[in-house]
Amino acid sequence: MATMSMIEAIRDAHAIAMERDDRVVVFGEDVGYFGGVFRCTQGLQERFGRHRCFDTPISEAGIIGAAIGMAAYGLRPCVEIQFADYVYPAYDQIVSEAAR
Repeated sequence: MATMSMIEAIRDAHAIAMERDDRVVVFGEDVGYFGGVFRCTQGLQERFGRHRCFDTPISEAGIIGAAIGMAAYGLRPCVEIQFADYVYPAYDQIVSEAAR
């Protein structure tokens, strides 16, 4: 059995999902070129292109809102919110929009 870190497991899971389904997109603050604050997405932009792994502005509500809209149109967004405390500004999107 392979031994890997949590970061490696997350990165591999993203890559496998993106390989299997062209509708999977990964986005969030610094996830593209920089590879995410913890490097969970490192190398994904180079491998899958800037249209499938890209950076967003610093706006958690905007990130979640965009993901909801993308999902409504058939994409499979996977977003990174850097820290758990940062999800609070996005609660309105989750409760009022995603729940519908």
